[in-house]
Amino acid sequence: MQSQQPKISQIGDYIMLGIFGVLLVLGFGLSLQKPNETQNLPPTAQLNETQNLPPTAQLNETQNLPPTVQPEKSINKTQPDLIAWSVLSIIRLSFVYISLRRAAQFKVEDERTDHRTSFAKQNLSKSVTPLPTLTQVIEDEVQVVQAVLQNTSRNEGTSYSRFILTTEFFPVTERQMKQIWRYLRRPVRKGQRTELDVESTVNQIGFQGILLEPVLLARRVNQAELLLLIDQDGSMVPFHGLSHRLIKTALRGGRLGKASIYYFHNCPIDYLYHDLYHQEAVLVSDIVTHICSERTAVLIFSDAGAARGDYSEERYKSTKKFITQLKQQVRYIAWLNPMPRKRWIGTTSTDIASVVPMFEVSRRGLQDAIDVLRGRPTNFEGRRK
Repeated sequence: MQSQQPKISQIGDYIMLGIFGVLLVLGFGLSLQKPNETQNLPPTAQLNETQNLPPTAQLNETQNLPPTVQPEKSINKTQPDLIAWSVLSIIRLSFVYISLRRAAQFKVEDERTDHRTSFAKQNLSKSVTPLPTLTQVIEDEVQVVQAVLQNTSRNEGTSYSRFILTTEFFPVTERQMKQIWRYLRRPVRKGQRTELDVESTVNQIGFQGILLEPVLLARRVNQAELLLLIDQDGSMVPFHGLSHRLIKTALRGGRLGKASIYYFHNCPIDYLYHDLYHQEAVLVSDIVTHICSERTAVLIFSDAGAARGDYSEERYKSTKKFITQLKQQVRYIAWLNPMPRKRWIGTTSTDIASVVPMFEVSRRGLQDAIDVLRGRPTNFEGRRK
């Protein structure tokens, strides 16, 4: 309704201007019109009629006219002029009124537009905040991501979550796991001879003087065997995704000669389980006797009581007994703990780490564990600093 009112006022002004234009034309027409007493007679007839009359007749005729005729002629002469001038003056006053009214409307509209622009500028100056400097020194990559999210949320007016949804475990990614597993190799030449031995072939040509046949070698096959023991359920529930990724990379990307996966809960005492739900049980003695050999490397993945933050003497004794039983058949054993090293203090993990080399789950920790399984010495004390 408010937007239609200016249109209606404009239409009314246009109609008034049209009416005033018509009145202006009529006024000019009336001002140009002269009194015509003898409209039916032509000018020549009127002249002859007055010329043929004698002067005395003319005088008598004019004298004999009634007194009311002559004032009528004077009235007819002045009446059109008065009407025309009155119409013209009305038109002029109306035109001046409309012009002043339009000028007042334009002035009010200009003031409104100026007020709106000033109000919009004030709101814009309040809403726009200066951008914080992004050139600050940030040491941690997580802090970089948080700073970028905070700056974008402030500038764009949208809210972002501080949590990044991803399937990667950032201390060590899946790609890094595959690369590290490939270092666990014990290459042995086995099978048919299909690879060319260049050095031996050149030496044979120099000895015989002619190339009779190339010297071939058998392909190198990775004979490394891995026994991966996973602590399942209980305090290890938050690390199920990490354990599954560790198993997948070892089986698919490790290119190992043989890999066996078994599960346990807290500590393997009498049985190990071939499935996640602890339904397919296998005796520990059978695994040590039939599966383990000199080429087998054992990697244990467990928190060793560090997740709960308590100490269990029974758990320590059972774990020590199991490690001693393994060392009768296996030469290389390493332990991966998903909890940080500072959380091991005051828990069972500290004592278990004195029995078997234990490392936290990170890129460096996984590399050190693989080096232990390969039989290479590692400076553990230097790595802890």
